[in-house]
Amino acid sequence: MKSFKQYITEKPAKLSATLSYKGAKWEDFRGLENPNEKELSNHLKKSKHNTLRFLMDAKGKMWAWDGGHALHDAVVFAMTGEKYNGNYAKGTIEFFDIENESGSAESGNLWVRVLNSRTVGVDFALKNRTLKSLAKRINSNDDERVYWSDY
Repeated sequence: MKSFKQYITEKPAKLSATLSYKGAKWEDFRGLENPNEKELSNHLKKSKHNTLRFLMDAKGKMWAWDGGHALHDAVVFAMTGEKYNGNYAKGTIEFFDIENESGSAESGNLWVRVLNSRTVGVDFALKNRTLKSLAKRINSNDDERVYWSDY
């Protein structure tokens, strides 16, 4: 039996995705629910293409998963039962190395992209404790710098 401390620190979640058309197949995969920064970076290192996708609701609840598993809209539909209508912040997180020509890396600085910044993206993203702490390091000059872009 898990202790209370293990229960509150282990946050892996079983996420689902399906497209919203009749006959679409359900896909279950491992993701994270309300992860902290360390859990995000560990999951990012294990991801297939070194990219995580995330969703954030109006209260700051966050789901994050390997970018190759499913699209944002499919996860919204499977997890909530409603079609995506602009009421969730969508984005991606990946490692970024400014000295590498391609910019992509397998470790290092984090690059957070909020995709629907013209609607609710940044407002909802900053309600989450983890992304708020990442946003505080945007203008940092040390090795722990975070790159943030809004689309």
